[in-house]
Amino acid sequence: MNKNNISTFTYSIIFCLLVACIVIYPNDAFTAASDGLKLWFNVVCPALLPFFICVEILIGLGIVSFFGSTFKSLMRPVFNVPGEGSFGFFMSMSSGYPVGAKITAKLRQEKLCTHMEGQRLLGLCSTSGPLFIIGAVATGIMNNPALGFFLAVSHYLSAVTIGFLMRYYGKEKPVIKNDSLSNPLTDMLDYRRKDGRPIGVLMGDAVKNGVNLILMIGGFIIFFSVITSMLKLSGFLSFFSIILSKAFPFETVTPDMVSSFLIGFLEVTNGAKECALLQVPLIYKAIMVSFMIGFGGLSVNAQVMSIVSETDLKFSVYFIFKLLQGIIAALYSFILITWFSDMQVFNLSGIAGTDIWEATVNYNWIHVFMNSTINLLFILAFIMAVSIFKHKKRPFSSKPFRMY
Repeated sequence: MNKNNISTFTYSIIFCLLVACIVIYPNDAFTAASDGLKLWFNVVCPALLPFFICVEILIGLGIVSFFGSTFKSLMRPVFNVPGEGSFGFFMSMSSGYPVGAKITAKLRQEKLCTHMEGQRLLGLCSTSGPLFIIGAVATGIMNNPALGFFLAVSHYLSAVTIGFLMRYYGKEKPVIKNDSLSNPLTDMLDYRRKDGRPIGVLMGDAVKNGVNLILMIGGFIIFFSVITSMLKLSGFLSFFSIILSKAFPFETVTPDMVSSFLIGFLEVTNGAKECALLQVPLIYKAIMVSFMIGFGGLSVNAQVMSIVSETDLKFSVYFIFKLLQGIIAALYSFILITWFSDMQVFNLSGIAGTDIWEATVNYNWIHVFMNSTINLLFILAFIMAVSIFKHKKRPFSSKPFRMY
């Protein structure tokens, strides 16, 4: 029996068991799916849909070439990727999963990066958003706003670390690159001329692609919410937690901790909630939650797998580096919290939120949509300011500026 047949039988058994659990616990499956739908509609959809639509439009308008000209002197020596990758990095940091993966896949499809460069960018441009880390997790779920800053710093440091490590990933033939100074506006207009789509067609394609992607993400969120609920009700989660806890030689590792970790391995939000309810020191909670956010959970990884399936980028490589990013983020959290624990910046006795919707009670649809849009505008304004500042200090290339 070959490998493909074994995987087919394995997946068949797993999903047959899942269907059986849904049939046995229909009310609980419905509740879990409803919770996942609420999370998608109230938080994920308004936070990401503006980014997806605007990203498609901005790429068509040539803003990626503008970023490439502005930041190639930073991205190439530090991360060994083209300057266009800075667009995905900044957008990912401001909006969260899986915007960076979508932009990376688009760059690869447009041949703005090589296969190896795209693989490196995929590891660098895959981060959670500050609204989720600080607002939902630290403030809403953990009931510890001060913790949000340290979780965010640890998370973004881990992404930069992974990006730097991945600069050595893969070998490819040397490509002669034009690193001479150029006018970002000229490069942007050149790209726009090559794209050639009328603005109406460009906006229509952007809305269509954005809506399709956000619906796909919603399906994954609902699906993994049901899986998590069924694992709890069926007793599989408790069974595995007890076995794994006995495999560790440390008495501090309890079945409840392992159960919370496994839930977070599947889906970050539910994992953070379960972790927050543990009766353990804050440092343990922070390490576990930091790993969950850095790794992203199987739910986010499944979204990325679906996005990159249309390219030649290898999901297996991305998955390994995401595991490593989770470990590095947990290590950074341990170091930062250990250093600052004596300064009493943490509410060590804080009571965690009792319901997952308390994490988003202050983030209704309009609030999240406005925050997402403001983040997008702020990033674009920042990049424009940096570009103007850089080119005031050094002249543009002699390439003539033309309007098309």
